[in-house]
Amino acid sequence: MSRSTMYQFRIDEQEKAETFAIFEQMGIKPAQAVRLFFRQVRQTHALPFPIEYTPNAATAKNLLQEDAKKDYQRHDSIDSLFAEMK
Repeated sequence: MSRSTMYQFRIDEQEKAETFAIFEQMGIKPAQAVRLFFRQVRQTHALPFPIEYTPNAATAKNLLQEDAKKDYQRHDSIDSLFAEMK
């Protein structure tokens, strides 16, 4: 039998209450739900649900801009990239 380990995390109280109520309706305990989540991640090497992302207006504008108009810079090495970032 494998040995168990404990992991703690923080969650908003309202989010916890609402989510735990849903688990109760489903007939599973929160720990079972977490184990199911972990099992799916291990099997698929991905999150078991789609991630929806809506960029803000500035990001959306930048994403839609042609690459030629973006202010891309080339670096000869990782060191020059990090020096530029400082």
